[in-house]
Amino acid sequence: MRKILIVVFAVGFLTACQSNTKKAESTKTETTQVVDYETMELTVTGMTCTGCENTIKNGLKQIDGVVEVEASHTNNKVTIKVEKDKVTHEEIAQQIEAIGYSVEK
Repeated sequence: MRKILIVVFAVGFLTACQSNTKKAESTKTETTQVVDYETMELTVTGMTCTGCENTIKNGLKQIDGVVEVEASHTNNKVTIKVEKDKVTHEEIAQQIEAIGYSVEK
């Protein structure tokens, strides 16, 4: 009798856990937004070292909508991944110039 009660309890507990998990999963999918991204590549002059790269990375990450920044002083390139329609090329260029570097048009 005791074993039967334990089995019944375990089955009921597992069923309850599974139904809660399914509810949590469906809630997550309801709140998920689809975000489109855009990648921009700019030619930036004035960078001479990794410190310059980090200065540009940190400066651009301050802009809302900037997701990733890669900078290369050896190639004079900055690649920025942004949320599409949230950040413009001009905003990125202005920020880089405000930091003290030049963006080739």
